[in-house]
Amino acid sequence: MTLILRFQKQSSFRKRMFEYRNPLEQPISSTMFRGLHVLLTDDDDVNRLVTRKLLEKLGCQVTAVSTGFQCLSALGPSLTTFQVVILDLQMPEMDGFEVALRVRKFRSRSWPLIIALTASSEEQVWERCLQVGMNGLIRKPVLLQGLADELQRLLQRGGGGDGL
Repeated sequence: MTLILRFQKQSSFRKRMFEYRNPLEQPISSTMFRGLHVLLTDDDDVNRLVTRKLLEKLGCQVTAVSTGFQCLSALGPSLTTFQVVILDLQMPEMDGFEVALRVRKFRSRSWPLIIALTASSEEQVWERCLQVGMNGLIRKPVLLQGLADELQRLLQRGGGGDGL
């Protein structure tokens, strides 16, 4: 007995399935944040490197430092005017909360924009961020879409620190 099976070659369902993205996802443009000067402060070398690369992929010009003291020095009489400061909240010697307090003491309440970077999922963290004058919050692990969304949200609002 001979059994003959005939298959018709069609475009693969699997291929079609992966061609379509979530319709709610918006493509991230590398030109959207082109020229945005960002000061990134994180004491962890790997986190700092990854976050820096993501910011650069978005088109930002990034200066990265590893301590709160270096952050304050970079914000001092610098030729570069930073529009955004991204601060890790948990750093030795001077944490992100203290850095933000000092920045707000000597600068405007809303400029530069200050974004907290944290692995914490506690709601009280955001409340404390607001108290010290931070404008936004990004939770670790940092993802490209989340970073872009938060930057866009803050830039469109003009930096008002009135909640997420």
